[in-house]
Amino acid sequence: MPHGQSWLNFIPGFDALQHWLDSLGPGFLFHDPIHAQHVAAMFLVFLLMLLFALSARSGLNKAKGDILPEAKLTSRTIVELAMDGLLNVMQATMSREAALRHFWIIGSLAAFILFSNLLGLIPGFLPPTESFNTTFACGTITFLYYNYYAFSKLGFGHLAHMANPVGEPWGWFLAPLFLPVELISHTVRPISLAIRLLCNIAGDHLVLSVFVGIFPLLLPIPFIGLGLFVALVQTFIFTLLSCVYLGEVEQNIAHHEAAHGHGHGHEHGHGEHAAAH
Repeated sequence: MPHGQSWLNFIPGFDALQHWLDSLGPGFLFHDPIHAQHVAAMFLVFLLMLLFALSARSGLNKAKGDILPEAKLTSRTIVELAMDGLLNVMQATMSREAALRHFWIIGSLAAFILFSNLLGLIPGFLPPTESFNTTFACGTITFLYYNYYAFSKLGFGHLAHMANPVGEPWGWFLAPLFLPVELISHTVRPISLAIRLLCNIAGDHLVLSVFVGIFPLLLPIPFIGLGLFVALVQTFIFTLLSCVYLGEVEQNIAHHEAAHGHGHGHEHGHGEHAAAH
């Protein structure tokens, strides 16, 4: 297929979608144009995720509470393995309680990025993560979520931790140095997440497209395997970094509660609640 086109170009209404997106103008950051190709691919990914989730839910309902995995590899088994693996990754950076609390957002991002990356392995399709607008949106969601959570728990104490990360009285003397550095570090995080994911997926998809165009039968097979590896690794890296950012916030919250004497009372309250049940 010509560059920038896929099977989605044959969907009725695709040209109208492209015309409407062109009327919105380029993206506000780096003025990257909004391509209908990537928007349509994103909706396709959402549809595939929904169908896969419904299939897994159907298998779970058929199990009727049976916790044993199925003998064959099904959508339910794949989802269970993926969720267990993701939970283990999250627990490497935070407690299990915190991992379960943030699982909904991290799991959603990981699933979307993985399905998007895998879509690029199918000849004739472009992955949504090949667009900076898509990857920057994913990075921004992570950035907004962990900062919102930090401010909701710590208030301006979130900024205080940036100004004085050591948490000691003498650390405030270095606040004029630490605060600007930390603010810049946090601000570039969504951009770094976006560019890292974009460059790897776009480069891998370009290599795969070249070899599929040269010899579409057997030659691309090793590159499809390489593409699968890149898709999994880039999903893992984005997920792990997002968990690291959330883990930093959880650690700051724990330190704040310990310093103000809330940690013991909080745990004691949970203990009394558990004993009551």
